Amino acid sequence: MLCFEIIAIFLSLIIFGYFIKNRQARLKIKNHGWLVLLSSNFIQLVFDLPMPMSYYYIGSVWPVSNIYCMWWIWIEYSLNSIGLFLMAWISIERYILIFYPHAISQLSWKKWVFHFLPISFCLSWAPIFFFVIVVISPLCVNVWDFTLLYCGNPCYYTVNILVQFDFSFDIVFPITIIMVANMILVIRVTYQKISRRQAINWRSHRKMVLQLWIVSSFYLAFWLPSTITLLIQMTALPSFMIDQLEAMLFLIDLIPLFLPMVCLSTLPDLTKKLIGIVSKRRNVIGAVTFKRDMAQTATIAIVPR
Repeated sequence: MLCFEIIAIFLSLIIFGYFIKNRQARLKIKNHGWLVLLSSNFIQLVFDLPMPMSYYYIGSVWPVSNIYCMWWIWIEYSLNSIGLFLMAWISIERYILIFYPHAISQLSWKKWVFHFLPISFCLSWAPIFFFVIVVISPLCVNVWDFTLLYCGNPCYYTVNILVQFDFSFDIVFPITIIMVANMILVIRVTYQKISRRQAINWRSHRKMVLQLWIVSSFYLAFWLPSTITLLIQMTALPSFMIDQLEAMLFLIDLIPLFLPMVCLSTLPDLTKKLIGIVSKRRNVIGAVTFKRDMAQTATIAIVPR
């Protein structure tokens, strides 16, 4: 995890630098959601992931502190939910930008209602919600176990209504939106391609569609196993795949490690620049080695015996 974290931080900084230098790409509405998602993911890389990595290395929670446990639970749950809600909104927004391109950018109030407000909700809902039920905890008192990952479960897990609401709204709801929005997009794209009623410049939208499919498939691949298992456990069979659940939940911690790589694969311009830089350095190293070998050969030739 540490090796992949270093690579993920490095790639995130490269992507941020690309958007900082490329003003045209930075100002495009279609890139705002990705930038916010990557920024949230970067915070998770720097502030959240070191805590479970410390637990895996030591074998227990350190430092032993109730405040530390509350901070860990709050930031872990908040950032995971932020990522899901942002991915859900990006899926909806991509559909709007492809089939109704002027719906957001035409008027300023529409841009606020259909662009900035949804992103603001995605960023603010989970931190506020988990601050209330985990940090303030008005309905119960948290008792932490420092031998368990995440210090065990917060006390709101004993309140069935809160657990069901949290699972349904913060996990199942955004995952369902991601799946439904992508299915609708696939159906609409297929229909528009074979239909002659409406002409769409698919070359300009192909990149947006591929970006959405790649990143959303990545999120679903890591979230669906644990979500489906927990849903079956809560509704039908409590012992369903209980021994495999811990491994499924571990997959969620891998999302921040691989998301920058996945996002980089959806930026062909930046990828070409990086490949060009790497290949240029290889050519320079090869040329220097060749000249050095030639110089050594010439020197040996003129040395008298």
